Amino acid sequence: MCPMIVAGINDHRIPQPVRRLLEDRRCLLVSSRSHLQRVVDQLPGFDDQRWISIVPLEDCLQAVGCVEHGRSVLFLLSGDPLFFGLGKRLKEQFPDRKIRFMPAVSYMQSCFAHAGLNWEDAEFCSLHGRPLHIIDRKLNSRKLFLFTDSSNTPDVIARYLIDRTGEHSHRYVVYVGECLGSEQQRFVSGSLEDVAEMSFAQPNSMILVDIHRAESFSGARFGLDDSDIEHSRGLITKREVRAAVLHRLQLPDCGVLWDIGAGSGSIGIEAARLFPSLSVYAVERQEEQRAHIRANKTHYRCMNLRIISGQAPDCFDMLPDPDRVFIGGSGGRLEDIISSLAQSLKGDLRVVATAVLEATAEKAPELLHSFGFEVDVSIIKTKRYRYPEKDPVSFNPIHIICGIRS
Repeated sequence: MCPMIVAGINDHRIPQPVRRLLEDRRCLLVSSRSHLQRVVDQLPGFDDQRWISIVPLEDCLQAVGCVEHGRSVLFLLSGDPLFFGLGKRLKEQFPDRKIRFMPAVSYMQSCFAHAGLNWEDAEFCSLHGRPLHIIDRKLNSRKLFLFTDSSNTPDVIARYLIDRTGEHSHRYVVYVGECLGSEQQRFVSGSLEDVAEMSFAQPNSMILVDIHRAESFSGARFGLDDSDIEHSRGLITKREVRAAVLHRLQLPDCGVLWDIGAGSGSIGIEAARLFPSLSVYAVERQEEQRAHIRANKTHYRCMNLRIISGQAPDCFDMLPDPDRVFIGGSGGRLEDIISSLAQSLKGDLRVVATAVLEATAEKAPELLHSFGFEVDVSIIKTKRYRYPEKDPVSFNPIHIICGIRS
């Protein structure tokens, strides 16, 4: 099998160790056309017949797999091939080959260095060919580095974040590195509003810094008291029920939770605080309740919670598919909601609903079962008192209905 070397460059100069490899006529070059041009400019004797285009990638990998014995293959890439680069894919594609890596300073390192920021506490997210909303789960980060692409450009991302963070947009400072290592290299910084009005040449990367965020969460992540959550006239899922509901939801570290009929947002707020990388969508039709959710989101800085104004299930089409669903209120449309969930969402799904009324407690399990869910029901009867007074307060029993489809 032919030797394989994966080297990175971070400016227009070809490093001396790479030059020596390219001077060997038995060495094939795999790179982008722009990197080929750098090689030809600096090594005029290089025969471009030794070049394999890296795009389309599948054709490239097939060609590399057919290289005859006695030749070597040099992948010439940007930055560090093992940091959101092609290195991982090459190891998976050629598991039996020994691959030598020669990294350069990555785009990420260059951006942080030019901004004068340390990056050991940063989060990272690649938007290459991915939907923009995946950054929602990272918005609790103090520093977030984003690999952009031709669709998810810094100005597009900035406008999305202004809409996403609302009145909190002033908290962020943005740094953009553009065309790093080339003569067109540029670094800019500013607010989200500044960047939203700019345009950028490809390729580029972006750092989002929350300048007002503490280094760590203050206080407990889980266990808010009822009085800690703004709500109307006692209309809140009580703390004992919240704990049981979150237990039955079995929330993933990352993923999507729909909080349907969110009310004051108590379940969504607890979930968002407990799992900062979870994307929570609080669906609520009443403006009074949405105002409470906004206040609670602001107070607890739950940037991974998004408020959806609308009636379920009519608004489901505008949401990403969920991993978990909580139904706290149905607005009289429980059958429509469960039918829509069951028929429009494919694959595994866990739905948890609460019911105070006997009619709902009977109907919800029946509906879930009819659509193929395995259903179990718990009944929470809460009684509270303070010691030593022992003057108990009893609450209505709550049915917690869990439906699992696998």
